[in-house]
Amino acid sequence: MRRLGPIVLLLLTVCVLPANAQQKPNDALAKLQAAQAASPGSVAANRALGVWYYRAGRFAESRVPLDQAHKLDPNDGVSALYAGLAAEQMKDFTAAKNAYNSYLMVGKTRSVQKEIRARLVAISQAELKEAAKTAVANESTISATPGATNTIAVLPFTIGLADPSYAPLGRGLADLMITDLSKSRQLTIVERERMQAIVDEIALSKSAKVDAATTVRAGKLIQAGRIVQGQVLQGSGGTGITISSNVVASNGGAVTAVSAPNGTLDKLFDLEKTLVMNTFRTLGVTLTPAEAQEVDRRPTSSLAAFLAYSRGLQAQDDGRFDEAARFFDNARSIDPGFGAALARSQQASAASQSSTTKVETSIRSSSEGAAASVGSTSAGGGLASTLNTVVGGVNPTTTNTVSNTTSGSSPAPPSTRDAPSEKSGTDQPAPRTGTVTVIIHRP
Repeated sequence: MRRLGPIVLLLLTVCVLPANAQQKPNDALAKLQAAQAASPGSVAANRALGVWYYRAGRFAESRVPLDQAHKLDPNDGVSALYAGLAAEQMKDFTAAKNAYNSYLMVGKTRSVQKEIRARLVAISQAELKEAAKTAVANESTISATPGATNTIAVLPFTIGLADPSYAPLGRGLADLMITDLSKSRQLTIVERERMQAIVDEIALSKSAKVDAATTVRAGKLIQAGRIVQGQVLQGSGGTGITISSNVVASNGGAVTAVSAPNGTLDKLFDLEKTLVMNTFRTLGVTLTPAEAQEVDRRPTSSLAAFLAYSRGLQAQDDGRFDEAARFFDNARSIDPGFGAALARSQQASAASQSSTTKVETSIRSSSEGAAASVGSTSAGGGLASTLNTVVGGVNPTTTNTVSNTTSGSSPAPPSTRDAPSEKSGTDQPAPRTGTVTVIIHRP
């Protein structure tokens, strides 16, 4: 058999990439770190480094340069925004709220401001839960400082009705009583959400009966001088209802009973107003005629709307904002004049759709974020373009060199392109190519 000559099976064209195109992932970080180290007083350099750390998920590291950038220029909204995002990721909710509020004052993008307001609702909820955990963990220290006697906290009402579907009224009635007690300038009323967070943390809501000792504990944790614990019970024989409350002094546990006439469930709002007025007298508060008129206002006359509103409060307390918004919308559809339901619905709806990712996406796609990403600086920034500096270090050209000269001009530097680049007419060296012939001898 005759041997065949060598057969050329394959011709390969190999593109040899320039060495500077094979960039290591951390080279950009190294350039940003170098830029910040070279110009520690640069807003742009600090901001760019902080944003890089944030996007890399290195939240703790991002806060230092971002806080520095915001300190250098309090009017730099992007630095404040990213500082808030990083703080929220670290569950430093106080710092996050402060940074977000700074952005609301100096930020330029309305869509981002809207997102931030939604984040503040969600953050407040998370902050209350963390504060409640901290309070319980430091109970011995907190309890040693008595609350002022004019600081009043209202616990969720205990609902002892035969129909368990009315249980959410406990939160709604507490919310209503807090609103009414707040009409007096002589009292400082603890927000319902703060009190509810403490209640949830010490599991008061799991007990059908809350005794005075447990109520005192809650009062001390919330730093209230007196605590109001209300209840709605089924009337004797299963007809009608009774509504009453106890005012408990947190310093010594003294209990004063407050009651209202018996009635029916459809008269719940009238009974609540009577109970509130009796509570004012127990607290030693005399209302002005204008305050009394304000207290007598009813947010709704519909029990069904108020029950839906109460269910919305429960869902909101649990962090289920989308479900809360539906309940509040339901309350408003039953009673279109229920203003509190409208306000709660808008807040819950916005909170249910917000996230740190959405906030960051909004700022990145805005003109404000785009301007910041290319290194716009404030006084003392020291860099004309942070991004260009990084790019220039990775792939130096004659067109992306940063100049800090503010006046005058200088001739263009001589061309430093290699021969292939000159031939192609570009600043990027042309890819080097070669032909490889693979020859396989057939046996």
